[in-house]
Amino acid sequence: MSYTFDEIKTIFNQLHVDKNKNRYTCGLAPHKPILILSLILLFKNKRVDLENITIDLYLREIWSDLWSCLEYSHPGPIYLPFYHLKSEGFWEIDYNKNSSTNQPRSVKQIHQRINRAIVDSSVITFFKQNPSRKELINTILNAGYFSKNEIIKLTKMINEIDDSFIYQEKLQKLVNDRFIIRQIIDNKKISPSRNPAFRRLVLEAYDETCAICQMKLENSIGLSIIDAAHILPFSRFHNDDVRNGLSLCKLHHWLFDHGLISVDEQYNIHVSKNIDYEWPDKLVSSFHNNKINLPHNKNNFPSPIALNWHKTNVFD
Repeated sequence: MSYTFDEIKTIFNQLHVDKNKNRYTCGLAPHKPILILSLILLFKNKRVDLENITIDLYLREIWSDLWSCLEYSHPGPIYLPFYHLKSEGFWEIDYNKNSSTNQPRSVKQIHQRINRAIVDSSVITFFKQNPSRKELINTILNAGYFSKNEIIKLTKMINEIDDSFIYQEKLQKLVNDRFIIRQIIDNKKISPSRNPAFRRLVLEAYDETCAICQMKLENSIGLSIIDAAHILPFSRFHNDDVRNGLSLCKLHHWLFDHGLISVDEQYNIHVSKNIDYEWPDKLVSSFHNNKINLPHNKNNFPSPIALNWHKTNVFD
């Protein structure tokens, strides 16, 4: 089916959403609008194929960034709008052969049952054009799904996300150069404590898996529990080079930052002798002398220079 621009604006302005004044800020569920905004931003920054949409790292991260602007105590599940957007006409779901078409209850069930989602080609045409793309974003923001305060936060976040992808392109180019301990890149528009581009690059390089214990953990709404850790502390060196990163679970991130675990230049794990007690037995010390889980791409391997600095200056 082919849509005119006015038809798409009308659809985005009147999305079929759950209406509950007690549950949602403006009485309208924001899940579908947030998913559409996420896809527009990813498409603009060349991070999604709108004819082959899956709930991948980038979609989950941008969804989470946008949802953080809303006035809810818990993050929203992305699998709900991914499934229910099919009621809007421009969104088609390609189910796995012989799989259930019932509503999924988690991102895992989305992956099990659905090959991909497909956006109508006429909609993609409007997403490609900067003026129409901006107008569609404004349509969604001002359609009544969000409070005034949420709109202000979302507008700021949308600009930050765009800036983060510009920054990410600069970071990606660093891997072709010699690793520099103190790496300053023009990043004025991004909060120095946030670094979403660094997180995306590190988690992508390590397939969202802890480099030490190989844990890969997502909750039912699709949020990864794995961190992107700086080897050289960002507060001191301002280095977001992916080679200054390790993908670590919460436990090993804390142990690494506090010098109870380190990694040498040959990528061997070292566990501090200052750990006096651990239970279950050898929960941490069992990783001593093991190799870390490395990225598939050698260009993203952690820098021996950074690892040597950590082992010399942080490891106890």
